[in-house]
Amino acid sequence: MPPQIHCHLQELFSLGIITGPRLPRDYASFMVPVDNELAELAYGVQTFNALDKSFFDLHAYCIQEHGDIVAIEKMLGLKGHNSLRPCRSCRMSGVRDITGGGTIYYIPLRTPKAAHQERPSVDPRALPPRAKRHFDADAKKLEAIASPTAREDLAKLCGISKRPALRRVDAFDPAKSNPWEWMHLFCENTVQNLFKLWTGKFKGLDSGREEYEIHPKIWQQIGRETADVVKDIPSSFVRVLGNIAEDRSIFTAESWGFWFMYVAPIVLRGRFIKDKYYVHMCALGKIMKTTLKFELTSDEVDELEEEIIDWVQKYEK
Repeated sequence: MPPQIHCHLQELFSLGIITGPRLPRDYASFMVPVDNELAELAYGVQTFNALDKSFFDLHAYCIQEHGDIVAIEKMLGLKGHNSLRPCRSCRMSGVRDITGGGTIYYIPLRTPKAAHQERPSVDPRALPPRAKRHFDADAKKLEAIASPTAREDLAKLCGISKRPALRRVDAFDPAKSNPWEWMHLFCENTVQNLFKLWTGKFKGLDSGREEYEIHPKIWQQIGRETADVVKDIPSSFVRVLGNIAEDRSIFTAESWGFWFMYVAPIVLRGRFIKDKYYVHMCALGKIMKTTLKFELTSDEVDELEEEIIDWVQKYEK
């Protein structure tokens, strides 16, 4: 998937604090054996050809790396949401709740109308992408600074704290070889955050001037319908779904994904006060289904980018 789609996905999922498993503090050193083996494979490993009983140099290259947000930030040496430029795909500056003392940076397209917010809003069709040269240049600047405090300050500004863990072979491009991990971005973050918004349980926020919250009594009905809906669906498609209004302890990422794409469009139809929230939800479901396709044409990629931009802009309104 093209880098511009990765960057738009970061906007799409910049809705809350991302958490993940604890990883080794010095992740680059932890990955040195792998980096050495990749370099050896790039130079070529003598391999026996059983067909003609001869030896040849086998070359292999790592061109992509997959993992959740925390793992990839460790692999790339990024500061993540603790830096002014938290996105690994672009160099867009973030914003934080300065008045409230917030330390986490988010990258909305439209800058909030609040005190101390001076960053201009961003054109989603002209995002500033990160490139390998940015990783290299920022790493050189950091390595040239002797003061730990000054180095940390610069890292927070540029978003990079050290060189990527895998860096000996140029086939691996830190700016392009890390596609966004679908399960955590959609099922473990965005879908659940939207559910919390609709139930009035997202970080203490209320609906403000909007009306996207669904009444608890209606959620009870939705919960019963969710529990009943999968009785006639083969288990190869989805496991048992419980009452989503009362107990979500058995909901896995797979459960959230199936519920949002295939169950929610049915059980949430007519449940919002304004239909625009239902339409907005279905638009995200369509985006998710498209990104799961095994093949995408160039036209579909262009259409997907426009759909993501439209979804984010409507969300921010």
